[in-house]
Amino acid sequence: MTIEQYKELILEFELTGVADYVLSAARPIVNFKRAAKENYQQPGNSRVGGDPDLPAGFAWPLTETGAPMTFVAQLDLETVYPLETEQLLPPAGVLYFFMGDLETARNIVHKVIYVAGKTGLQRTPPPAVTILEQEGRFNGYRMEPVAALMPPNYAYADYEVLSDDEGDAMDDLCSELTDGVARIGGYPDGQHDDHNIEAAMYLVVGQPYDYSPKNARNALLKHFKGDQQAADAAEKDMTLLLQVDSDQEVGFCWGDAGCLQFMMDKKALLARTFDKTYLSLYSS
Repeated sequence: MTIEQYKELILEFELTGVADYVLSAARPIVNFKRAAKENYQQPGNSRVGGDPDLPAGFAWPLTETGAPMTFVAQLDLETVYPLETEQLLPPAGVLYFFMGDLETARNIVHKVIYVAGKTGLQRTPPPAVTILEQEGRFNGYRMEPVAALMPPNYAYADYEVLSDDEGDAMDDLCSELTDGVARIGGYPDGQHDDHNIEAAMYLVVGQPYDYSPKNARNALLKHFKGDQQAADAAEKDMTLLLQVDSDQEVGFCWGDAGCLQFMMDKKALLARTFDKTYLSLYSS
């Protein structure tokens, strides 16, 4: 999506009175549209649900009780990388997302695994029924990545700038640009704008988040021994690695039709340390 196309949408959604704000606050995203049902003829393509394409000898991730984690999605980075403006992801290979049980909406057990190449990948069913598929398998669908811009959503919009009608129009514009089954980057969905500080509490401080951004920022500042610049950077550098929405065709229903949110520090992402990720569930 070009800036000119985005400006046309601002006009279409009657947001010209706050166009400067809608432009300046926009964040680049890669939005994944659910495409055709997977036939597994193209190993390593971007996929949601179903079975992953794995290299020989790949150890399927297990929970602490020994149950296979559930496969959520795989990303074909060769097709995603050119669309990702910040180019934080590896330029090739496949990124896999697995998760454990939904006993809690915070700090959900999961695995994000990066495989650098696509040679020898083949469809690989789980070794046993996965933790979240006790009542039936999730359906596999191909995903088509699309570059777009995303204005602030409900949790992140500045309602001191927007009138009630403009706020509604912004919500509609946001829905239009994020219509899909998953996305990279942008603003995470939610009721509050605390996703970054929540992720920083777990990934940097190593403590649970008590839903108080003030307490979390104090803990982060203490962790950095009073270095405010380092504490601010740790919070700011958290990014939405992947959001996966509920989808009836796939069979995903996260809480009350909510979404999964994999968060990661940008420096860890550039270092390819995918064991340092955080997973939570947002549900209204």
